[in-house]
Amino acid sequence: MADHVSLEKTWRFVHTMGTAADSKEVAAALLRASAAFGISAIFGGIVPSQTLPRRAIASRILIQEFPRDWADRYNSRGYVYRDPVVERLQTERSPFSWREAYDAAASSADVLLIGGEASEFGLENGYVVPISLLDGNVAAISFGGAQIDPSPDDRSLLGFAASYALGTLLQRRFSASRAYGRISAREYDCLLWSAEGKTDWEISVILGISKSTVTKHILSVREKLGAVTKAHAIAIALREKILR
Repeated sequence: MADHVSLEKTWRFVHTMGTAADSKEVAAALLRASAAFGISAIFGGIVPSQTLPRRAIASRILIQEFPRDWADRYNSRGYVYRDPVVERLQTERSPFSWREAYDAAASSADVLLIGGEASEFGLENGYVVPISLLDGNVAAISFGGAQIDPSPDDRSLLGFAASYALGTLLQRRFSASRAYGRISAREYDCLLWSAEGKTDWEISVILGISKSTVTKHILSVREKLGAVTKAHAIAIALREKILR
């Protein structure tokens, strides 16, 4: 009976991934599946190299279910370049805890900054699942919470869930980019952050470009989608599953 119940849970998770309408639903399903382990926040995407320009970071984010104030601070201040977890992901391909990343970090100041500020939002511990992609890039899901110490069995479950969710998110993004290739990567980023409720100025800070450039990209997207307003463009993009 126990094996049957576990298999049914797995089936429900896989089914939810396949039928999720957008990335928000994928994130919600992953959060539900991992909540039993004390996880309350998830961040994931394609791992940036240390030399990647700041303006290119946003397009690599696939899932961001962190407290909004912490997510805004992390993105706008470019903390990705100081995060010991990202530093460890440059070379580590096996799952690891945030504590292991903090202990191995080159800069104790970065540990105090990232670890200290994350703990303000109840994110004191975490567990990271790196996933090597066929194109040579590395993706990762970082699970966070107040108290996380997964057992070996729990780690296997989190690894499966993270791999499946990342595969789903990458497939959806690729499908959208193929179907609407006329929308550039930067235009997509601006539209995506607009759908998250960000102003043009906030998007300019996140992407490291000028506010006028953001406005230009949004206008270009509106013209390409035949939208009257920014809100109309977002509605079209959601309906046509350009944004997922």
